[in-house]
Amino acid sequence: MRTIQQIPQVPVQLKRNWRGYLTDSVLAIAGALLCTALIYVFHLYPTIPNISVIYLLLILALASTRGRYAALLAALVAVFSFDFWLVPPLYTLTISRWEEVLALVVFLVAALLTGQLAGVMRRSIQEAWRREREARILYEVGRVINSTEQLPEQLQSIALSMVRVFAPWGVQACALLLPDKQGNLVRQAEAPISIEDFILSPSEFASASKLTGQTSLEKPLPSIAHPEEDGQILRLIPLRTPSQVLGVLCLRLKHPIPWLADDQLFHEEERRHTERATFFWTFLDQAILVIERAHFRMQALSANGQ
Repeated sequence: MRTIQQIPQVPVQLKRNWRGYLTDSVLAIAGALLCTALIYVFHLYPTIPNISVIYLLLILALASTRGRYAALLAALVAVFSFDFWLVPPLYTLTISRWEEVLALVVFLVAALLTGQLAGVMRRSIQEAWRREREARILYEVGRVINSTEQLPEQLQSIALSMVRVFAPWGVQACALLLPDKQGNLVRQAEAPISIEDFILSPSEFASASKLTGQTSLEKPLPSIAHPEEDGQILRLIPLRTPSQVLGVLCLRLKHPIPWLADDQLFHEEERRHTERATFFWTFLDQAILVIERAHFRMQALSANGQ
């Protein structure tokens, strides 16, 4: 269990709410006005003609820490405040000399480009961090699963890892249903271990059975989401290879991210091969490989016994 707890969790990209935009706006406006006040109080312009570059430091800092919106807003506020308080005639937005107009236009373009490029660099760094974290998750999960050759222990590790890794996405519990020798689905593993048995209603169990009862996989049945009375959602996902369905993964979700709870979004992201869907199915591929190897071993043992 301690080994499972050491597996990193999947990162979650939270949507910006109005509080985030309000904070960015306050920082951008206050920062630009503070820079203008310093230049005005100490009479740095026109004593130092290029003093406007001080705004670029602010824009770089905002783009690196807060994002593109704050940087672009700071650039706009900087241009208008610089024109209003520092460029003659003062306290008006009119400009008497065309050289000042050109200087402000050049500064605005430079500030916007600086904010844009810094924002792109920030997103690239975040993307690299996300990929590195996902690679570490897959490595650690594979190490835990392959630490034993016993199928029941491997399946239990898969269920525990699923809950551990995807808890930030709303996964509360997990169960693996595999067909027995008679073809009936049987719960082989569940997580977390401390909860009561992972119980499915008759309709949910019937839906899970349909996922494994296909005679043709040309048009395999997609995963299914069942709303439950307590606000949770049960998602049934077939664990399939190109030739057969090996079992069904049951995920009980509470306050999940939208794409994992909604059938249409889930299937759309799977078809589009988005980054999070790709990682999710790459994670599931480890479970599919474990179960498939167990099938091959059983077939080999049966062949040798004959």
